Amino acid sequence: MRHLRLVPAAIAAWSCGLATVLLAPLSIAPARIVGVASLVAGALMLAVRLRRFFAVAAVCLAAGTVAITASWYAESLTLGPVAEAGLSGQRVTADITVGGDLRIRDGVIEQRATVDELTRAAGTWSVSAPVVLRVRDEPLTLGSRVRVTARASPGDVARGYAAIFTIDTREVLGAPGPLASMATTVRGGLREALDGAAPRAAALVEGLAVGDESAQPPGLADDMRASGLSHLTAVSGGNTAIVVGAVLVVAALVGIGLVGRVVLALAALAMFVVIVGPQPSVLRAATMGVVTLAAMLAGGRRRGIAALAGSVVVLLAWSPGLAVSWGFALSVAATAGLLALAPALVARMRGSGDVRRHLAEALAMTIAAQVATLPLIAAFGQGISLVAVPANLLAAPAVVPVTVLGLLAAIVSPFSPPIAHLLARGAEPPAAWIAAVAEHAAALPGATLPWPGGLGGAALALIAAGALVWMIRRQRGRHERSFQPRIIALITVVVAVVATLALRLPDRAGWPPENWVMVACDVGQGDALVLRAAEGEAVVIDAGPDPVLVDRCLSDLGIARIPLLVLTHPHADHIDGVPGVLRGREVGAALISPLREPPEQADKADEWLAGIPVGIAHAGERRTVEAVTLTTLWPQRIIRGPESAPNNASIGLLADVSGVRILLLGDVETAAQVALRTSVGLQGVDVVKVPHHGSRYQDPALASWTGGRVAVITVGAGNRYGHPAPETLEQWRYAGAVVARTDEAGDIAVVASPTVGVVTRR
Repeated sequence: MRHLRLVPAAIAAWSCGLATVLLAPLSIAPARIVGVASLVAGALMLAVRLRRFFAVAAVCLAAGTVAITASWYAESLTLGPVAEAGLSGQRVTADITVGGDLRIRDGVIEQRATVDELTRAAGTWSVSAPVVLRVRDEPLTLGSRVRVTARASPGDVARGYAAIFTIDTREVLGAPGPLASMATTVRGGLREALDGAAPRAAALVEGLAVGDESAQPPGLADDMRASGLSHLTAVSGGNTAIVVGAVLVVAALVGIGLVGRVVLALAALAMFVVIVGPQPSVLRAATMGVVTLAAMLAGGRRRGIAALAGSVVVLLAWSPGLAVSWGFALSVAATAGLLALAPALVARMRGSGDVRRHLAEALAMTIAAQVATLPLIAAFGQGISLVAVPANLLAAPAVVPVTVLGLLAAIVSPFSPPIAHLLARGAEPPAAWIAAVAEHAAALPGATLPWPGGLGGAALALIAAGALVWMIRRQRGRHERSFQPRIIALITVVVAVVATLALRLPDRAGWPPENWVMVACDVGQGDALVLRAAEGEAVVIDAGPDPVLVDRCLSDLGIARIPLLVLTHPHADHIDGVPGVLRGREVGAALISPLREPPEQADKADEWLAGIPVGIAHAGERRTVEAVTLTTLWPQRIIRGPESAPNNASIGLLADVSGVRILLLGDVETAAQVALRTSVGLQGVDVVKVPHHGSRYQDPALASWTGGRVAVITVGAGNRYGHPAPETLEQWRYAGAVVARTDEAGDIAVVASPTVGVVTRR
């Protein structure tokens, strides 16, 4: 059991980091006291050479180190001038160094950066604090130093940034260094080499080869997630293992010795990290990939488990923010599964004689990773993919050629564009195969099993995973036997029974409440509202960001037909759930905003709504659908300016549902709210869907103008935008409204008997 001695140290270090970060800033001082005491105790044990207490000493040293580094990390995110500027919404001037991790959300570019110097009204500080930049035009160059003026908004400790900076102006202070310049050149070269390739295939080549997901076309991300393949483009340990493994194989074929192969593999790994970008997620993946390969080279999973535990401690001490990272947890769990379960699975399956070695290993690695990560995936609350194992097996043969050829094309592109183009086009067919697997797997009936999120869902999944592990391990010593069909059938029955009993029965009990007229679905950071038209029929306003969550909400309400689907504006948090709305339901017609911005999101909506009559909203229109009467109040015109034009072009509706008046305002911001208030005579409403998730961009007179007795805020827990804003909550409470929030209450039902009120379901 010597190989397990570092496991308690890793668990203790992770626990200390998790508690320190999540409880900051209250935990900072206690963490330092505990950290110093633990380090002293561990050092004393080693000094007196108490060998039998080596494991205890390791626990003390690991926990103490991580507690101290985590306290410094938490302090930089919660107590520094950058965090203060974000909490108070100040306008700042900052000198920043641009990092990687570029994403596009709702048409806005988001990038990570580090603030080196901050200037605000109270003074100037030299700091080192991570932030997220929001840019509406061109992204900033990786590695460059830039002076920006920006509006600060609250950060998120759990996601590792002290504030969000929405940039107004920028001034380049310094060009990126040679490594960052090389990375930018190589990534741009790969994109040019893929010019003319099919969009979905090209996006996957970029994702697998260099971790760039910004070019993914509409629907691809949803398909990858639903089919259990999204890890392929997230620069996981598998990507790094492919790079290192390819180098080891080639080096062995040309006769290079073990030491030389290891040196070349390390050099290739270092280059891969530079190209993809040295953000924590990439370094994490590189470390986990090396651990898995080291275990193979060292000759056993036991050494691999010890190396994994040691790597967890080192990574947490170096980057304490990983303690609260889902990606880090998934990487560790998947690697542990490969080390602990895959060998047993291979031994069991190879004994049959009917399963070839390479197929047995591929199946074993896929099953081991899926079982090990099952509780964490369940905790997300987005369901469990039932097609992940076959989809991964089908996609697996294409992953290596896409990654290797794409990376080679990127490296060659600065020197020989024609060769780079040839290599990139060689990667296109296997990438297209992965896209096709994702698309068809995601479209299968029951591809995603609904599963509760949070700790409860994780606990249920842990029971299921434990049962699977027990069945695998109890076959020890029976190498001549293959997996018997009855064992596979038993596993299927256990999972199905646990899912049925744990999910559908409690969820359906008492839901929906009698006399409900509207339900605000808890779909995270987004909008999905259901207006009851008749038994089994409803008008749906927006679809939220996740097809699984909105589909679950509609199923729980018993909605089989949707006479009208309204998409207030084409932002992802309002339209990306449309496939879930359409799943197994008849949609009679759709209504969309007159402003098709951002165009790529509008095009995505068009694809999903193909074959459904679609109308453009016009102010003053009135339509009746069974018990629902809708009057379109907005947009009367398109408002452009410093605020979001798509938000301000949201469809605003006044709904009368069985006598209950409901005002639905999409994401309209201050300018549109003022224009609406000053142009529409409103004689009081019962319920208001607070616009833009309760952001701070609100007309101060809106709450009193509506006279709403119930204010519903659709918002995701722990969102990065600081929604709902404290001042917005105060406005509605001052106006006398009852405030109900989906992040706190879950699904919110408005009921009409005997008076208008709300019933919630967590």
